[in-house]
Amino acid sequence: MLKPVGAASWPPAGEHALLCTETGALVAELHGDIDLATAAHLSLWFDSLAAVAAPGYVVDLRPASFIDSAGLNVVLRLRRRVTGTGSGFALVCDTAQLRLLRANGTADVLNPSATLAEAVAGLLPPP
Repeated sequence: MLKPVGAASWPPAGEHALLCTETGALVAELHGDIDLATAAHLSLWFDSLAAVAAPGYVVDLRPASFIDSAGLNVVLRLRRRVTGTGSGFALVCDTAQLRLLRANGTADVLNPSATLAEAVAGLLPPP
């Protein structure tokens, strides 16, 4: 016999923060180290965010103290997932993180913004 499924069990954000803009875009503000040790948990959290089907997603790396290739891979996976469904994606990072993106060849793909306002504005369709 089948039983009703209860409410979804969402992974906790941990030290990260989730914000919502006036346009309904979700902003994932990442804190702490984003590396091999935290990538699996972050991936689960991003999966739950992608299930919300927001019009756009912004990942803000500026509060993160460190990010490595495993962390960048999780960000790229989220980007691929949400843009595949027609949602917008933007990344915000500081100059040190931008150097890392340039060094590993992901700056052109992620097209990072320097400010949250710039990133959110880039999600909106042109007038």
